[in-house]
Amino acid sequence: MFALFVAFSMVSQCGRKSSPTPPPPTVEKQAEVILKEYAKGLDLDAVTALAKKSKDAADFERLLNSQAEAVNNIDLNDDSKVDYINVTEYGSGDRRGFSLTTEVSPGKTQEIATIDFQKEADKTLVQTTGNPSLYGANNYHHSSFSMTDALLMGWLFSNRSSYASPYGHGNYPQSYGSGWNRQPNDSYTGSMSSRTAGSSVSKSSSPMISQPALSPNAEKTAAKAKALTTATQSQRSFASSSSSSTSRPSTASKPSSSGGFGRTSSSGSSRSGGFSGGGK
Repeated sequence: MFALFVAFSMVSQCGRKSSPTPPPPTVEKQAEVILKEYAKGLDLDAVTALAKKSKDAADFERLLNSQAEAVNNIDLNDDSKVDYINVTEYGSGDRRGFSLTTEVSPGKTQEIATIDFQKEADKTLVQTTGNPSLYGANNYHHSSFSMTDALLMGWLFSNRSSYASPYGHGNYPQSYGSGWNRQPNDSYTGSMSSRTAGSSVSKSSSPMISQPALSPNAEKTAAKAKALTTATQSQRSFASSSSSSTSRPSTASKPSSSGGFGRTSSSGSSRSGGFSGGGK
C-alpha cells in the first residue's frame, strides 16, 4: 500500500509539472483587446447601410458625421467627444473605394475602415472592412446595391475627379461644430441593432471582393501605437482579464458605462489636429 501511495504521488506531481501556468498576455495582446473596445463605437453594418442612402462621397461624409444619424460614436483620442471621420475616395474603373479615417493625435492618422465597390452588370458589390488594428482580422460586411436603387452608384462610376475630404483640425463643417458627447456603449449598440435589423448587410470572415482597389491609408494605424504607449493600468488590467482563458471571475476594471476605459462625463483632453484630411 505504501508503494502504491508513493507511486500515485509521483504521477500526480508529474501531471502538475506538465501543465504549467500560461504566461501573461503580451503588451501587444493587451493593446489588441483595448482597441477592439474602441471599435465598438462604429457599427460597420450601419455604415454600409448609410452608404446606400448617400448621393455622393461628400454626402456620405456628412451623414457619417451627423449627430441626427448617430452612426458615428467612435472616440479614439479619449476626450469623450465623437471623432470626426474623413472620407477619401480611391480606385478607378469598376473598382472604387472609400477610406474612413480620423486623427488620433496631431499628424497621426488612423484608418478605421474601408468600403469597397465592385461594379458587376446591373449591380454593385459592396464590402466594408474594419481595419485589423481595431476590428481584428477577417472582418467583412457585405451587401449589394442596384445601379438604380442607390443614387451613390451613378455618381461613383461617373467620369470625374476623386473626392478627398476638405476638412481637418480647426476647419469642421457647421453641422459637426466642435463635436458632441459620445453615447454609452450599451445604448449605442442597442440603437444600431435596431437600426440594422432586417437590412441586406451580412457579416463574414471571408471577402466577397477578393482584389479591391488599394486604400492610400492602409498602413495608417496610429491608434495601435497609442494603445501600446498610453494605456492606463485599468485598461491593461481589463485587457489581461479579457485575453485570459481561465474561468475564474475577474475583478479587473472594465469599460465604464460612458463607453470607454475609465472615461468620465467630462473631457480630459483637448481636441487636436494638424492633418489636412484628419479628424479631431
